[in-house]
Amino acid sequence: MSQGQPRLHVQLAVSAGSALRNAFTREAVLEAADGHPGVLDGVSLGFSDTGPALEAALPGADILVLTGQAGLAGLALRAPRLRWLHHTSAGVEWLLRESLPPELLLTNASGTHSPKTAEFALLCALMLSNNMPALFTAQRAHRWDPRPSPTVAGRTALVLGLGGLGGAAAAALEAAGLTVIGVSRSGRPHPAVAESHPIAELPALLPRADILLITLPLTAETRNLIGARELDLMPRGSGVVNIGRGPLLDHDALAARLRDGRLGGAVLDALPDEPLPGDSPLWDVPNLIITPHCGLYDPTAYARRCLDGFFANLRRFKAGAPLQQLVDPARGY
Repeated sequence: MSQGQPRLHVQLAVSAGSALRNAFTREAVLEAADGHPGVLDGVSLGFSDTGPALEAALPGADILVLTGQAGLAGLALRAPRLRWLHHTSAGVEWLLRESLPPELLLTNASGTHSPKTAEFALLCALMLSNNMPALFTAQRAHRWDPRPSPTVAGRTALVLGLGGLGGAAAAALEAAGLTVIGVSRSGRPHPAVAESHPIAELPALLPRADILLITLPLTAETRNLIGARELDLMPRGSGVVNIGRGPLLDHDALAARLRDGRLGGAVLDALPDEPLPGDSPLWDVPNLIITPHCGLYDPTAYARRCLDGFFANLRRFKAGAPLQQLVDPARGY
C-alpha cells in the first residue's frame, strides 16, 4: 500500500451464538497475523460481536471477517465501503440468500477441514464395514448379535462431491485400499479416485457402491439429491455417510431402509435440523450413528488454518491479485 493511501479497515465480528466463538478471539487473530510478516502494514483491525458494535463499525469497514451469522440485509447502504466479506465456515448458503451487493467479493473456509475430513471419512467407512451401527443398536437393546466382517480393503466407495471435503475423503479411502468412484458437477478426473463421473451418471453408479459418502454443498441443484429412488439403487446391506449438508438427503427414506434392513448402516454428521430436536425420530432409528456436526472440526487447528488462509488472501487483496476460496454465487459455493 503506497504512502498516503487510506488504511484498509478489517472488521472481525464473532456471533455470540457461534460454536466457534472461543476459537476466533482477538489473541488468536493477532497470533495468526504474526505468522504473515507485513500483512497488517496499512491495515487497521476492529473486533466486535455481531450486534450494535458491528453496526457502528460497518460504515468504515473495507473488509468484514464474520464468524457465525449476522443480519446482513441492506449491506450496501450499511457498509458503503465494504469490498470483501470472508466467512470463517465453508457453508455460505445462508449468505447467498442475503442479497449481498453483486460486486462484493465473498470467500469462505473451504478446504480448511481437509485433514480432519480425511480421518473422519475413513473412520466412518471402517465403522460401516465393521457393522458398528448394527452392533451399537444391539448393545442398546442388550442383545448379543455377533456380526463378523472382512477388511475394508477391496470395497467400493462412491464419493459424491470432489471439492475440499470429498477430495480429502477420497484420498484417505483410496489409501486404505478401497476402490473410489468420484461423482462431481463437472466429472473432471481427480487423482484420488479410480473413476470420475458427472452427477448425471449417479443412478448407474449407485448399484456399485458399498458406501455412499455425501460431501456436496447445498444448492438448488443438490437439495434432496439422494432420495428413495437413489437409496433403492444401492446394494442391499450397503451404507451411507453424510458429511455435507442435511437437506441433500431424504432422511425419512433413509430411516425406512435402515429399519427394514435394505441398508446396513449410516453415519450422519449433517442433519436436517441442527441442533437435531430431542423429539426427532432419527434418534431412535436402528443402525444409525449420529454425530452432531462435529466430525470435521479440529478444535486445535481449525481457527489457525482458517486465519492463515484469510491473511494469505489479505496479502493478495492488497496486491490486487485474485483471491482463493472465492465463492461463485451462480454455483452456490
